[in-house]
Amino acid sequence: MLSDILLIDLNTNLLEGIGSYCLRSKKKSDGYMNKSKWLNDRLEVGFRYVQLVGNKKQVGFIEYAESEYSSIVVHATDYLVILRFTVGK
Repeated sequence: MLSDILLIDLNTNLLEGIGSYCLRSKKKSDGYMNKSKWLNDRLEVGFRYVQLVGNKKQVGFIEYAESEYSSIVVHATDYLVILRFTVGK
């Protein structure tokens, strides 16, 4: 049920604590550290990351940004761009 899903707007502090949905590799690996740094940098300039949590575990996420801060080139002012939307089982 949708009512059983929590939406958590991730910030840099929460990223350090609970991590992100796509950061499931070994925390000491180069890939993990690079993705974590990239995500922290993006969060500081308007990027948004919302975790979907159900039954006390991450079940998905939504990444979005204002068009002015999107990593995808979009010629639109004052729009939101959904960059990724993932839901697992």
